[in-house]
Amino acid sequence: MNFKEQESQLFFHTYKRLPLEVERGEGCYLFTTDGKRYLDMFSGLAVNALGYAHPAIIKAVDEQVRKYTHLSNFFIQQPQLQLAERLLRLSGFDKIFFSNSGTEAVEGSIKLIRKWGKPLGKSQIFGMSNGFSGRTMGALSLMDKEKYRAGYEPFLPNFGTIEFNDVNDLTSKVNEQTAAVFLECIQGEGGIVGVTKEFAAALNNLREKFGFLLVADEIQSGIGRTGTLFGFQHFGLTPDIITVAKPIGGGLPVGAIIGSKKVADVWTYGVHGTTFGGNPVACAAGVATLDTVMTEPFLSAVRSNAEYFSKKVTELKERYTFIKEVRSYGYMIGVDLTIDSAPIVEAILAKGVLVNATANTVIRILPPLIAGKEEFDVLLQAMEEVFATV
Repeated sequence: MNFKEQESQLFFHTYKRLPLEVERGEGCYLFTTDGKRYLDMFSGLAVNALGYAHPAIIKAVDEQVRKYTHLSNFFIQQPQLQLAERLLRLSGFDKIFFSNSGTEAVEGSIKLIRKWGKPLGKSQIFGMSNGFSGRTMGALSLMDKEKYRAGYEPFLPNFGTIEFNDVNDLTSKVNEQTAAVFLECIQGEGGIVGVTKEFAAALNNLREKFGFLLVADEIQSGIGRTGTLFGFQHFGLTPDIITVAKPIGGGLPVGAIIGSKKVADVWTYGVHGTTFGGNPVACAAGVATLDTVMTEPFLSAVRSNAEYFSKKVTELKERYTFIKEVRSYGYMIGVDLTIDSAPIVEAILAKGVLVNATANTVIRILPPLIAGKEEFDVLLQAMEEVFATV
């Protein structure tokens, strides 16, 4: 029985998996059991910030796992303290809560918002159209995509969605009862689409008028992926709550809710918790990830390499008219086509390069942050060879 047959027999059929049997990873590459090598340019969906088998991650995990792998949150744990200190110092925020994942950070944020808003008579929470917040019931309540919501109704009360980048829709919906607005400043699943200056300005003005909380979903766009600590820093926004996950643990599962002074004292002992959130091994890996990524030379390279790649793909538009637009925010890159992107992505895979299809027509590229011009050139060659056959 091969891997695919085993998978079909053992698991709920929730994932359409790639036809690859991965043996190991090294740097930006994956190696399969049949001896082939693949350049991974979506890095575990933006999780593997430092690629595979990075020495800093290996060292941190090895040292911590020899001490203890789990204590429970009844104990103060040094790796948690170290990661919390770094995230709060770098962000300038005040308090943190560690979760296991991004969707758990979103769920916890919803509870934090409701707790904050209840004495103020604020209960309405909004997400954005075409956004993605996770798979849990609270996260689904923030979303409008039927692909993810169908069959799971009814959703949580007092939730709604605002049309992304539609100032009129935003203005018509928020009011004194609004507790919070969730915003991906760069929609990842939605096709690497950024918030407009006009929408960000209107959001700032309305928040000042009505006093609601702004939640920045930085689960995909955070921790250096856009060339800065967080994606919202490109758009003149300062949120009250930040949700982070994916790249923080360098491949290990950890997420966080980061709060400003406005919400710092909302939670008290026992009102929220998690068994595995802030796992010490994952936090140790997180410390190593932050210490590697959050330096100016490293972030400068991300910005420079992203600009190089975007320029090269933009040049291809002159020859391949089905390339509609290139949208790049550091290493969050979307190549929007006038045709279905899924067959293109499959053909690129056949050339030995892994990218992702999203939003029907977008090639989503989320490279490890260690990827350089050499890796981008490999991707460019594969893309051009495929484009030439369309």
